Amino acid sequence: MRRGAGPSHGLPPPELAAQAVLRSPDRRRRRPSAARSLALLTGVCLALAAMGVAAADAPAPVATGDLNVVFVILDAAGATHFSTYGLRRDTAPRITALAREGTLFRRAYAQSAWTLPSTASFLTGRYPPRRSSKRMRILGDTLATRLHDAGFVTAGFSENAFVTADFGFTRGFDKFNEYDPWKRHLEQRDSYSRADTGKTVDDIVAWIRDVKQKRFFVYAHLLPPHSPYDPPPPFGGRFDPDYRGSVQGSIQNLLKIESGSLAVDARDLEHLRLQYEDNLAFADDQVGRLLDALDALGLGERTIVILASDHGEAFREHGHMLHTYTLYDEMIRVPLVIRFPARYGAPHEPWPDVVETRAILPTVCDALAIEACADRSRSLLELVRHDAGGPAGVAVSRTIDTKNRPLAAVVSGSYKLIVGSRIGAVELYDLEHDPDEKTNLAGHDRPRVLAMKALLRAADAESTPLSEGKIRDETRRKLEALGYLQQ
Repeated sequence: MRRGAGPSHGLPPPELAAQAVLRSPDRRRRRPSAARSLALLTGVCLALAAMGVAAADAPAPVATGDLNVVFVILDAAGATHFSTYGLRRDTAPRITALAREGTLFRRAYAQSAWTLPSTASFLTGRYPPRRSSKRMRILGDTLATRLHDAGFVTAGFSENAFVTADFGFTRGFDKFNEYDPWKRHLEQRDSYSRADTGKTVDDIVAWIRDVKQKRFFVYAHLLPPHSPYDPPPPFGGRFDPDYRGSVQGSIQNLLKIESGSLAVDARDLEHLRLQYEDNLAFADDQVGRLLDALDALGLGERTIVILASDHGEAFREHGHMLHTYTLYDEMIRVPLVIRFPARYGAPHEPWPDVVETRAILPTVCDALAIEACADRSRSLLELVRHDAGGPAGVAVSRTIDTKNRPLAAVVSGSYKLIVGSRIGAVELYDLEHDPDEKTNLAGHDRPRVLAMKALLRAADAESTPLSEGKIRDETRRKLEALGYLQQ
């Protein structure tokens, strides 16, 4: 894929910035010779011809007045568990098909390792704060408020207790369904019941059917493949029918493994991974139902479809289960697929470079020609349509560690830097040659460490505006049922 000059997507690495050289203009007036005049005229003609060719090759303006947006999040879906990203098991055939019709971003990074700051980031287009609290509430404009102000009817459907009114996420939505997947857990503490995702998709389709004559925006935050790993038939046991052990993917078991109170071996961990991928296959099937409904309603070619995740999931690759507390790739590298209608002329080849999920907001605004938020320097549509390159892509992520201390990471090109709040807590990895992030190079490449730390400081100026809110007791219980608020 051609990599030419173009807009910078992310923060340009300082080591790539060239110092400008200023020259004083030559103000002496000269009478051009005949030969020089002819050369100038020829040059102008060639330039005009080149401009004509460039204009002919440039994508034509896209009619956006009838377009809709459907944005689906699969909670805790790590990129490497998708067949779309090279896994041999066919865990997500519908998403693979969607990627063939759209653009697959191979190295997409979420801006946090847990739901609240990550969702706040991609809905506001800004980075999370240095220290994300479980009581924070987002402020300012979001993708929903932007599209609502532009005349879209808007609806949100959330199966995650963080993505609710308690945390400021319902602003800008004409309709917002908060599903309660924890009633049975609240009544009987030794069991857990997730939301009925099939019913959630039914509700989404019904709402789209009701508003299909209008321009609409749907945000669907579906819980699977998030724990517990217990999809309905026929998905349960799909990838590991021969397991004879006793470890299953309940929230309680996963928390016990994380704390060290439940011993597991490599076979048990493999079984949990495969149960998680059963969950992912179920989620993929529900995405397929939604896509089929769009086609049946005649909306497929009038709808921008975005599929992503808020973070990944760990299976002790670096000592942890679940998510939140580290910034290794299993936690923050996520799927990102965008299918633009054919009228955009967007290419279908996978995009190989680093991108951020916070680019979703400026991308949608750019695609819909909403100038108030159409930052083309960060638009993924601008990136892929013009094959624009320039500096290597940059992604910044933030979270908290197990002691509630801030943790930050930056990916630039093939390198990742992770910085903790403790003195000397610095890790540098060459992701091209060490994708499992096992060999820390921080002590051997100090110039790169310093340059990448500068990227983190620059990101502080683009943090999400937040306030501290009070969590209702019922919401707190729901979050505890999901494994949050344990520290």
